[in-house]
Amino acid sequence: MNPSAGTPNSDSSTAPSAPSPNRDSHAPATVILGGGPCGLMAAWELARAGQPVIVLEAGEEPGGLCITVEREGWKFDLGGHRFIARNPDLVERILGLMGDEMLRSTRKSVILTEGQAFEYPLSARDVLKKVDPAYAARAVADYLLEATRQRLAPRPDVSFEDWVVHRFGRTLYVTFFGRYTEKLWGIPPSRLSSDWAAQRISLLNLSDVGWRLLGMKKGTPRTYALEYLYPKEGFGRLFTRMAEEITGLGGEIRCGSFAQEITLGNGQATAVRYRRGDRMETIPCSHVVSTIPLPGLLRAIGRMTPEVETHAASLKHRGLRFMNLLLDLPDVSENTWMYVPDPQYLMTRIQEPRRRSPFMAPPGKTSLMLEIPCDPGTPVWEMPDEPLRDRCLDDLNALGIDVRDKVLGCFSTRAAHAYPIYHLGYAESVRRLLDEVDRIPNLFTAGRQGLFRYIFTDTAMEMGLLAARACMGEARRESVFELDCQPGVLETYSIV
Repeated sequence: MNPSAGTPNSDSSTAPSAPSPNRDSHAPATVILGGGPCGLMAAWELARAGQPVIVLEAGEEPGGLCITVEREGWKFDLGGHRFIARNPDLVERILGLMGDEMLRSTRKSVILTEGQAFEYPLSARDVLKKVDPAYAARAVADYLLEATRQRLAPRPDVSFEDWVVHRFGRTLYVTFFGRYTEKLWGIPPSRLSSDWAAQRISLLNLSDVGWRLLGMKKGTPRTYALEYLYPKEGFGRLFTRMAEEITGLGGEIRCGSFAQEITLGNGQATAVRYRRGDRMETIPCSHVVSTIPLPGLLRAIGRMTPEVETHAASLKHRGLRFMNLLLDLPDVSENTWMYVPDPQYLMTRIQEPRRRSPFMAPPGKTSLMLEIPCDPGTPVWEMPDEPLRDRCLDDLNALGIDVRDKVLGCFSTRAAHAYPIYHLGYAESVRRLLDEVDRIPNLFTAGRQGLFRYIFTDTAMEMGLLAARACMGEARRESVFELDCQPGVLETYSIV
């Protein structure tokens, strides 16, 4: 997969092919490693075309990071998932799959810091209105100073810190970005690539807001997709429906299955050896589509030279633990997300699932899901639920959210590979590993884990479609990598 390749061509169309139920049951199957959005979409496309396909999913159910967990009538996703998309064919396909199960919702988010709730994405008018005059003066002065410096003598954006300071000034960087980013990733922002900022942060334009405050401009500029689609029974329902379609068309999904080795012959993948329970099994394959973490794929194909091992070992993921609170309350707030940058609090985000769908809690009840960044094996990851709950309730109370007497129960869920960490130099390591995958013509890697790229669900689905079509000779191999690799904020535009 050549990172210097051009932009996607018509291969990225998601117009559905006609279902083809007839297939040769004895033909080698395409084996898909990982049953998340990318892997399931690839399997669905292959099954619709009548191709034999087997999905190996390590979890107990399909969906990957997008499953929904139910407990006593309360439902919780693994994170803040929602469906936004720029491709009308993909939207039509998902709506056709889900029918009236999809709801349309509107995002409302705030940052809780300095004793205030600031709008997110940041609004310059809101920030200047809520902070004290001395802080506002420093923020404006820093902003204008950096804007002047960058115009007269532009400096390169190497790190996350560089990117944000050059565009916002240091005062706003420290308050709204630096602390939160270090808390989320566990490393200083000076060691994170500027790629993360370019994809995730919408610009706050003080000159533009000045004209609006003076009445010289009207309206609010659109910076993020506010409306989104969401399945009423939780985001995971989208993927259980997709799994039903796959198996109905003759495809197989084998949960609790861990890929161990990809056998090579004459330079191509010929079989996949995997562990299921206490048994080892082998599947002959025509192609392999991998959506598992990229370093794990390299180990499975035996390409671990010392150089490759060094690059693979450098690619890390950030884990998340979710503290899910069942509450005897009808509502907590009007916000979809509440971001918490201050380091004294464990959580980085607070979510109320009812804001996405009223069906996420029993009638008259609500819940909170607290996202806590930590890695497997660390004290917070291993802490029992009860002491973690008590610590989180203390934090919520300090933030002005007192629900201690309304907790009916709690439980944790975890995602060990939630986010790829864009450390300085990560792109070269990814390129080196992808070069090794490229040597095997019937092996494809795609998705968030497979390409070590932070992407949204719609892009993961489109990658799955392209990988499936590449297996069938209907798309270029490079089209999977090229999809959505342009710079810019990932969720600025959505037709949903």
